[in-house]
Amino acid sequence: MAQQASRGKSHHQISLDIGGMTCASCSLRVEKELNHLPGVGRAEVNLALEKANIVFDPQQVNPRQFVDALNAIGYHVRLENYQLTVGGLEETPLRMKFETTCMAIHGVYKVVVNVADSTATISLLQGVTSIDDVVNILQDHGFSVSLRSSHGKDSKEQERTRALNRLILSLSLTVPLWLIMLNMIVPVGPRWLANTTWQFVLATIIQWGPGLTFIRRAYQNLRHGNANMDVLVAMGTLSAWGFSTVNWITHGPLFFDSSATLITLILLGKYLESVAKGRTSQAIADLLALRPEQAPVRSPGQNTFVLRDIDQIQIGDDIQIRPGDKIPVDGMIREGQGLIDESLLTGEPEWQVRDPGQYVMAGTIHQGERAFVMTAQKIGQDTVLAQIVRTVEDAQAGKAPIQRFADRISNVFVPTVMALAMVTFLITGALTRDWTDALLHGVAVLVVACPCALGLATPTAVMVGSGVGARHGILYRNGEALERLSQVDYVAVDKTGTLTVGHPQVIAIFPVEGMNAEDILNWAACVEKESNHPLSRAIVQRAREVAGSLEHVPAVDNVFTEPGKGMVAESLDGQGTVLVGNMSLLTEYGVFLPRQWDQTPMESLMKRGATIVFVAVGGIVYGALAIADPIRDDARRTIQRLFTDGYRVSMLTGDRKMSARSVARSLGIRDVHAELSPVDKARLVELWQKFGARVAMVGDGINDAPAIAQAFVGIAVAYGNDVIIHTADVTLVKPHMITIWQALTIGRRTMRKIRQNLFWALGYNIIGIPLAAFGFISPALAGAAMAFSSVLVVTNSLMLRQMAIDEA
Repeated sequence: MAQQASRGKSHHQISLDIGGMTCASCSLRVEKELNHLPGVGRAEVNLALEKANIVFDPQQVNPRQFVDALNAIGYHVRLENYQLTVGGLEETPLRMKFETTCMAIHGVYKVVVNVADSTATISLLQGVTSIDDVVNILQDHGFSVSLRSSHGKDSKEQERTRALNRLILSLSLTVPLWLIMLNMIVPVGPRWLANTTWQFVLATIIQWGPGLTFIRRAYQNLRHGNANMDVLVAMGTLSAWGFSTVNWITHGPLFFDSSATLITLILLGKYLESVAKGRTSQAIADLLALRPEQAPVRSPGQNTFVLRDIDQIQIGDDIQIRPGDKIPVDGMIREGQGLIDESLLTGEPEWQVRDPGQYVMAGTIHQGERAFVMTAQKIGQDTVLAQIVRTVEDAQAGKAPIQRFADRISNVFVPTVMALAMVTFLITGALTRDWTDALLHGVAVLVVACPCALGLATPTAVMVGSGVGARHGILYRNGEALERLSQVDYVAVDKTGTLTVGHPQVIAIFPVEGMNAEDILNWAACVEKESNHPLSRAIVQRAREVAGSLEHVPAVDNVFTEPGKGMVAESLDGQGTVLVGNMSLLTEYGVFLPRQWDQTPMESLMKRGATIVFVAVGGIVYGALAIADPIRDDARRTIQRLFTDGYRVSMLTGDRKMSARSVARSLGIRDVHAELSPVDKARLVELWQKFGARVAMVGDGINDAPAIAQAFVGIAVAYGNDVIIHTADVTLVKPHMITIWQALTIGRRTMRKIRQNLFWALGYNIIGIPLAAFGFISPALAGAAMAFSSVLVVTNSLMLRQMAIDEA
């Protein structure tokens, strides 16, 4: 899908779906045409996605001019047609106002009003705007409008169906020609097979029926000074058909089967290519499938739920989520409890428990046994799911720098092949005096050349690679990010929130002899629940996890804070003063630690950066809690995996040296830089890069932003609903360290596929063209090779989907 992606000071950015492009020459021609329009700042065309990303000044040019310009050179922008029922169209002033309002809406290309049945057919640039937005705008302007029907919403699927129909027709007419050729070798079968008129009729229907699409597009391209794959196919098949037609009249040798076979095989290859290209964008289709079409919404003032289209859900609506339902929008749980499967969105395999007041995201699935009610907070394009889809689309639509190499070759490819075909024809004819054979050699050169493979080599690999990343909760901003990741040799990692969980947790409980851990936790929680301090929240969260709730904690009163020491309260059941804090708090209240209590484990944790919180009731110490920001479960495995793959790894943190070195020692990281300001981190990354390192900086907070921006590749760790705030090259949605290694691995393997594709595309043409010129490849075989060369490139890219990056 295309969308209005961003707005600058005076520029808009849109992405248009373009039909009719068959090779890299086509995409370059479209790109050139768009860039020549006044007001266009930049236009980039992606052949595999069949998209044009355009940055333009709306004061100088509008999207309708893009459509008209592309139609003029033989391509078309895909449109979505909708029929609206509109009241009052019989009144001329109202009809004129309706038409004017429609045409002023961004993304509307055309509107046709039918006064007789009070309908209007609206054509939208596919993906630039939605019909729901159009209806809302028209209703805001006072029109009585409702959606009546839609036609051809999946235009790519319609084009694929038409291509299949052409292939079936061409193949059904080509098979008799093959039988005729077989009859000439082995005279069996019906007598009509030997009739040359049948050959002429069948070949002519194929040439000017299914083959007309190549001829028409070739003419339109040549008329505008562009030579593409269609020109090669049209010249090759018309040469074989025209020469055979002349010989049919003069009773010479016929090659009708060659032209028909060429068209059939190329149609087959283009159809298979379109199917394969559809699979490369499967990631987006999978993400969009996570969005349900309807959801039960609470009726105003009632406690009943009515099914409503999710496009009609408004912020603040209460939505019932039943077991097995997909969550339609982002929001907060209001009633009940959710057991949320986020695996399809973030790659996180474990189901997450969500209580009232906690956030849930669109596209996740409720796997619990009871329904819950949520309140919508983000809808439509503001949901995390929509943000992820946009990020993946942007990554797939952008060009990787290596694509410029293929573009330079494609600029001269077709004219060079045409010249080689003419030289082959003249030289072969002059040397052999067999101009029929010379023509076949020239046709073979025209047909065997395949610029499509060059054009598809990079974008298909980028599409599949970014799709694989999305499946694992890794979002690449563009193709350049994938390419840069493949060149990284140094990984700098922030500590807090990246290597560690990012918030304090109770990691150990040390009861005094005769006491139990649950009592210590409950006494601490009954006091700390009155505070918002991070350590207090950690204690309360652990107590809630152990007991399920805080209903059974002791009752206290007169709770107050001793600054820098802890909290104090009075027990309501007469057990005395309750102290929860550090050693200074105990000393101030005259409480001493038991001599027989082994404090060695606590001292060990303190040296590793943990905070020790003592709990005393009525002057007696019950025990202590160790609180720290724990290291992520997979952090050590990830660091070891990075070392194994040859990366240098450093830790950058603003935390204390003791805590930083303790974490680094646990993970096996030797290079540690602690007590750094955000600017210090950026300067250190800049220093490494001056010495030739290509640094990937991984961080999760605003304090990491300068270093992420400075790095060769910036990698941001996101958490749930803050995906969109990150402007790094790569965003990690999945809350695991292993995604860092996975992101780097996908980048390396995607670039490996791109190089393989380019090697095949260039090698195929370098070998195939001379073989065709010297007569080792017939036109029919050349057609088969051309048809399947691009299929092979796309298939090779699709193999990225099978890469093993799950083990960790």
